[in-house]
Amino acid sequence: MDGMCLDHFVTNELMRSFDRILGKNGHTYLPMSIWKQEAAAILRAAAKDCDFTTPCYFCSYKDTPACNEYRKTFIQGIVPNWFQEQMDAGKLALCYWDKEKSKLHFYKKFERAIKSGNDVWVADERAVRAEAAIAHRARIGGKERIVDEECLSRVLKWSQIGEKFKLSPDQEAVVRSALTKHFVIVDGGPGTGKTTILRVIYQYYLNIFPDLVFCCAPTGKAAKRMSDLTHSTAQTMHRLLGATYDEDSDESYFYYTKDNHHPGKVFLIDEASMIDAVIFASFLEAIDDDAIVILVGDSHQLPSVGAGRVLADLIRSEKVTVCTLVENFRQLHDSMIVKNASLILHGKPMEFPEDSRDIHFIPARPKEVMDKITEWYKENDPDGHVDAWREMAILCPRRSGPVSTDSINDMMQKLNSGKKGVRPTPIRISEGTTRYFSKDDRVIQIRNDYKLICREADGSEGEGVFNGDIGYVRDISALSEFPLDILFDDGRRATYPTDRVNDLDLAYALTVHKSQGGEWKKVLLVLPPERSPIFNRNLLYTAVTRAKEELWIMGDKKTIDYMISSQYSETRMTALKEFLSDPA
Repeated sequence: MDGMCLDHFVTNELMRSFDRILGKNGHTYLPMSIWKQEAAAILRAAAKDCDFTTPCYFCSYKDTPACNEYRKTFIQGIVPNWFQEQMDAGKLALCYWDKEKSKLHFYKKFERAIKSGNDVWVADERAVRAEAAIAHRARIGGKERIVDEECLSRVLKWSQIGEKFKLSPDQEAVVRSALTKHFVIVDGGPGTGKTTILRVIYQYYLNIFPDLVFCCAPTGKAAKRMSDLTHSTAQTMHRLLGATYDEDSDESYFYYTKDNHHPGKVFLIDEASMIDAVIFASFLEAIDDDAIVILVGDSHQLPSVGAGRVLADLIRSEKVTVCTLVENFRQLHDSMIVKNASLILHGKPMEFPEDSRDIHFIPARPKEVMDKITEWYKENDPDGHVDAWREMAILCPRRSGPVSTDSINDMMQKLNSGKKGVRPTPIRISEGTTRYFSKDDRVIQIRNDYKLICREADGSEGEGVFNGDIGYVRDISALSEFPLDILFDDGRRATYPTDRVNDLDLAYALTVHKSQGGEWKKVLLVLPPERSPIFNRNLLYTAVTRAKEELWIMGDKKTIDYMISSQYSETRMTALKEFLSDPA
């Protein structure tokens, strides 16, 4: 490999390293000092294949002076040039936080940033500018609103007489507080009444602004659940913004933007902990400045998969109106699920009473796990009915490995097919790539597809399926150009062409991240004996709170204790809180 090829290799690795440490961890920025460590590791990785002193396949440098010169140009030439290209393209930014002025300053030139002597950040430019836009909107959303007491009184009577639920004094106080501002957060754990509050607020604003109140959520699962609970038509945030695919440019875009605002006046967003910085900024830019935004969520759940920690940062900034629900109504019904969620949050061991109706522990060593999952499945879905999976789920932190969603899904597919006396059908995707599906398989969409045609529940034609949408295989035609017919849980139906089949995964078992926004009556949480950063308190809390009626945890209690003691997920580096401290 010659010098130019080596340059190309190294710059590609630099980009990969940046994506890895930002994208994997959800940071919107990281200090230059940390990035330098990563860059140094890249150089050492290159040296592993070539010592820069003897001939090898990796490069053509053959003597020490030449190698020393390459190391010099790497530091003084390749890195600056690469950085400048990324900055000019708007992918990366070099900036620093001026504490005295509470301002984030962006550099246009790499050299100027390095020579500044400041504590420079390396940032995902799109994500960090999104955080700035969110902070700006949160500040202007603090203006007061006057509550229509007559309307609120009617809605409270409606809730008590027509819907058979009465707000507690604390809940009514939260509702009143939430109605007084244009930008509000309702934060609470399971059983605290978030859904009740959401329904009342929705009905109130529906009376004030008929046809201008919109409900949405980050994922299809969360939107479907929101629709069921509020008796409204909820959409994903992508659908609300009119996500569209342009075949001419081969790019996706939103119909509603800062130059073409959505007509809505009130927007209620559920499962707000899942919102990443970029999608939330796109949403806020696409609505009027005087629109009302109410975020509903649980700040103790896992943060978004994408960059940012929007809900938690907004709450911790103390610059936004936050209505916190504390009183737990499910606890009054002796819910051990809710009690254990609280124990996890407070760093205390979980409790598994032998006579508990709703929480159970199944001890299992790694080699026993698959057999015990099979036993659990046969007990909870003896007939193998497709509808049973709408109300139950298997969760696991890991996607791959001996005990993972991949291995569990493979086993579950075989079990389900075996009950029907059939084998999974092979679908040839391309040369060397074949996928296997069975009729009634539980499946999940794993990436946004803005142009796949689907039939809506009301029979109309729509466009687009999104990451996290769950359904099942209605029919298979392996030799057809459209081999899979999928019915999603929200009633939409889509026929998948061969080149889209890889956008589907089996969904009998979901990672905990993928389960966010969903709730099931029965949940089995499978925990392999692992000690890693992803095995943490927030993940365990999120998994436990996915269960509405009954929860089983399979594994060993030492793993549970380890997760409760680990708060690694709180180290995500984001700038939103700093932006909110800026008075401008």
